[in-house]
Amino acid sequence: MRVNRRFLGLDIIVVSIYIIDVTQRIRQGPVLWGPAGEPIGRYLANARRGRGLTLAQLGERVGISAARISRIEHGADLRLSTVLDLARALKFEPLLVHKEHVPAVRALLASLVSPETPGESDRARFA
Repeated sequence: MRVNRRFLGLDIIVVSIYIIDVTQRIRQGPVLWGPAGEPIGRYLANARRGRGLTLAQLGERVGISAARISRIEHGADLRLSTVLDLARALKFEPLLVHKEHVPAVRALLASLVSPETPGESDRARFA
């Protein structure tokens, strides 16, 4: 796999969609994961808190209610378009990765990104 050096230093959410079968997709929707393998809702919640934003403040930036953001952060009401809007509002560059490339992308990101909680070093920038 060729590495594109322009990704160095950028916040990237690796969003991988695993669809086991059509029935599960209809029943549960796509499964979205953050770069460390945690659910994307939890990753977005950590990023929001790390940037010192409340649910209401993030909701205002994206144009949705604080209650809906809370549902998303807890794994409910996951619409890809909304997750992408939230990611952009938190200054992430969303990236869809084919599932066969996810391990390589995770390894690359792990070698570039420190293990701190998302957004901890960015708190002053977003205050």
